[in-house]
Amino acid sequence: NCHNMCPQQYFCEYVLGWRGSSGIKADKGTIVHKVLEVMALAKKAEQDNLKSFEDDVVGNFPCDGYDIDKLTEEIYKYYSDASPQHNWSDKDLRDCKKWAWKALEFNDGMFDPRKRKIVDAEPHFDFVIDEPWADYKYTLNGESVCGKLAMKGTIDLITEVDDGVYEIIDWKTGRRLDWATGQEKTFAKLLKDPQLRIYHYAASKLYPEAKQIIVTIYFINDGGPFTICFPRSEIEKTKIMVKEKFDQIKSTRIPRLKRSWKCTKLCSQGKTTFEDTSIHPMVETRHGQVTAYGEYMTKCEQIRYEIERKGLQQVTEEYTAPGHNVAKYKAPGSIE
Repeated sequence: NCHNMCPQQYFCEYVLGWRGSSGIKADKGTIVHKVLEVMALAKKAEQDNLKSFEDDVVGNFPCDGYDIDKLTEEIYKYYSDASPQHNWSDKDLRDCKKWAWKALEFNDGMFDPRKRKIVDAEPHFDFVIDEPWADYKYTLNGESVCGKLAMKGTIDLITEVDDGVYEIIDWKTGRRLDWATGQEKTFAKLLKDPQLRIYHYAASKLYPEAKQIIVTIYFINDGGPFTICFPRSEIEKTKIMVKEKFDQIKSTRIPRLKRSWKCTKLCSQGKTTFEDTSIHPMVETRHGQVTAYGEYMTKCEQIRYEIERKGLQQVTEEYTAPGHNVAKYKAPGSIE
């Protein structure tokens, strides 16, 4: 999705590792996700005949009899304390409570985890695609790096709706938009959505016992749930989609920069410079650039300028953020 938005942003964030902090709207979405996750974990523990379970945010938590508003408040405090750069207000807490209840109460609790048979909450997937086209080989810092493309991610919720019929549920608190195009995600477009297709592909790996896997993306604040039934035959189409994107990225020599209003509003690379980092910030000395003459270039402009001068290989070696590895995966909700 990031590559569709802007290949240059993808290179800066995922290859070099210069990722900015999330906005307050995204963090509020994380809080709601966590509330629903804890409720699903409580139901799963109850199914396993447990009275309570341990969670990394709320600690020892009971399987029933808990107060949802108090749970939301505790999770809100955890994430708001971890992100003091935001101007948190009472309204933000009210929003989080409202969104959580909105998800729970839809259609008489149709998606309430307490009324579902939970298979997994926040299951992580990490698998190698064993296909000839998935091979890669690079030289980085004088060393040969080779292997096969791997897929990593985390799915919000897996439930069993019938014998052998598993449903993936993906919660969304934001708008129902494709941010790369600005267009609304219709049902027809969701059929081609990379995230949903990859989730279906991954779940077929995680749960080979499932007879059927359906996918529901639930836009809590913008349209409600949309459910798609992908047959297993669709996995081959998903692999083709992944192959095309993989080939496109592998063949890139200069990542395309898609200039738009998003550069200074949504992209951390277009809003920040390399000041106070391990990279020496460069001053703008040319004409016709986004950065004003005589000021520090943004991360995006500096990396772009350096690629044109030195090439992708050398920039990758010189500009990778300290401690970053392209194989590193950050799970949703992590405050690292």
